[in-house]
Amino acid sequence: MPMLALEGIKVLDFCRNAPGMFATMILADLGAEVLMVERPMDETRAAYERIVAGIETPEDERRHASFSALQRNKRSIALNLKEPEALEVFRRLAADADVVVEGFRPGVVDRLGVGYEQMAGHDINYISFAGALGLIGDSPDGKPVIPLNLVADYAGGGLCGAVGILAALMAREKTGRGQYVDIAMTEGVLYMLCGLIADALSQGYRATRGGNRLNGGSPFYNVYRTSDGKYFSIAAIEPWFWENLCRAIGREDLIPHQSAGEEKRAEIASTLEAIFLTRTREEWFEALRDANISVGKVYDLEEALTDPQALARGMVVELETPGVPEGKVTQPGIPFHLSDTPGEVRHPGGVTGQHTAEVLASLGYTSIQIDGLLARGVAAGG
Repeated sequence: MPMLALEGIKVLDFCRNAPGMFATMILADLGAEVLMVERPMDETRAAYERIVAGIETPEDERRHASFSALQRNKRSIALNLKEPEALEVFRRLAADADVVVEGFRPGVVDRLGVGYEQMAGHDINYISFAGALGLIGDSPDGKPVIPLNLVADYAGGGLCGAVGILAALMAREKTGRGQYVDIAMTEGVLYMLCGLIADALSQGYRATRGGNRLNGGSPFYNVYRTSDGKYFSIAAIEPWFWENLCRAIGREDLIPHQSAGEEKRAEIASTLEAIFLTRTREEWFEALRDANISVGKVYDLEEALTDPQALARGMVVELETPGVPEGKVTQPGIPFHLSDTPGEVRHPGGVTGQHTAEVLASLGYTSIQIDGLLARGVAAGG
């Protein structure tokens, strides 16, 4: 079995929401030993879980944890950090950890006494402040379209967080010193807008919702409805792709007008809309896939998970999971295809506190001490 890239790296996942949990999922997929430090399932947390995950029973929690990619490859210990004894457990864990990841509002971990030195929001708020939400939609006059919580939570927060952590680990190899990695999701979104910002700053270009060539403002980079009610994407940015598209649909007369003004663009868009309505999505894909044009079928999630390319590349994995009725769960695979140290989905996630006793024992607590911590509500089992 090949070595895992982050094998031997110990991570404490002190997070509650997607950005931090996605960052530690990446680390875990690449081989890090990740321990989730969770809050016990008290009434307040149970009410929250009912709203966001539909968890009503222990069976619901088991099923949710098993299917949750954000919890896979991780263990869980449940600690009530308002208790001094729980803080002592956390400090023992931190002393042996390479990375501690938390995603609370500024000051929270300091008040708990576990900060690095001893603005609330969610994805939609961060992409609002970064200017990204205002660019997503059909037209400048239309309402912005919310792009799931992918841009800030998973990319600006989680992905940037994982990159920052990996960079700090590499720097430690050179300097022997650890460091504080500060990731702000709004800043991550601004970072990903670098290309658009460069155009705006260098050319005085004012980006608008639905007006940019890459957000619906151009006929050659757009989505069209097909005769079966599905959608088909075209990305003919390069002039040769545009020429190939025009020839493939029998409209060579449109070739000179790729960079036409607003009125002509609207005419071309209407023309293409009418043309793509004459065939099904599959028929258009078969007709254009080999015509040297960038095209794609707009999948729903079920189609994406059964696509032959996704399956062939290992982007859909099945895990044996005795704790769920199906006996197995399906999750997205790992996109980092390393030839010598590939990542691996080793096991599904556990319920809150599933590994509490095991972790406490590894820290030197006796069975009597562990029973006492559990009985006093300092820690909780799963």
